[in-house]
Amino acid sequence: MVARRRSRALWPSAIALTLALVVSGCGENSADPDRPQELPSQSTPTSAEPTESASATEAASATETPAQSPSQSPSPSEETTVADEPKMLAALPLPAKELPGFNEQFTWKVKANRAREGRRPFGTCHKFAMTSIGATNAAVRTYAPARRDAGATAANLVATFPDVKTAKRAYEVLKSWRSQCGEELSRHDSRDIGQLQPVDLPAGTPPTKVSASWYLLIYGPAKSDPDAGYFDAQGLARVGKMISVLEMRLVGQDYNYELGQEPMVGAVTASVARLAGS
Repeated sequence: MVARRRSRALWPSAIALTLALVVSGCGENSADPDRPQELPSQSTPTSAEPTESASATEAASATETPAQSPSQSPSPSEETTVADEPKMLAALPLPAKELPGFNEQFTWKVKANRAREGRRPFGTCHKFAMTSIGATNAAVRTYAPARRDAGATAANLVATFPDVKTAKRAYEVLKSWRSQCGEELSRHDSRDIGQLQPVDLPAGTPPTKVSASWYLLIYGPAKSDPDAGYFDAQGLARVGKMISVLEMRLVGQDYNYELGQEPMVGAVTASVARLAGS
């Protein structure tokens, strides 16, 4: 792999400037990337069943009284939005072609899709499921390298919340878990929890609507290579009442990128654009 210029070395003895990649687990997203994963039996998330037929809607409208206000009786369009939420979320994780690689030649393919978070919290530093901090629905997509001889893992979770206020509060919780991640990494001999870094967004983006950041975890040594460690990038983005969480993980000796050109920066930027356009 062709390394870029800004170096983040893990092991002082490393002399190679290329990344030695090996497969590291990301499906259920525990702190141990080498743990085998359980994949879903179906590759596409299930969509919600219609909750109300046309005849039922007409009957409900016929029985309404003038005393009922719009706030008391949701409109059919609002009900449809709630019913279609899982189907809408399933389309929001990044397509494989929009997920940046670790160099110009690296590409991804979709490994699995899920209409739920899974049995364990999604991110390496996450302490609880997204639904435990207010999410109403979530969709997950996992990725694998397109080339069979190159190993790395990535995943993207998109969750929706009842309102913007709840989403903002959840975003702050996710950021706070970074500072507490030492508990999740305690089994590793070496641990480095990087600072939370903002992701620059286009000029004029309202901060009340969009927030974006990322951080890098380095821990090890790797089970498969005692001279290498895990480079585990975690990304966060909030657009309105939706939150996207991303992770890109590999095993190597160096993490060489120019400031602001890291793969996760591109992934977060792409996810913000996708959520904003939904």
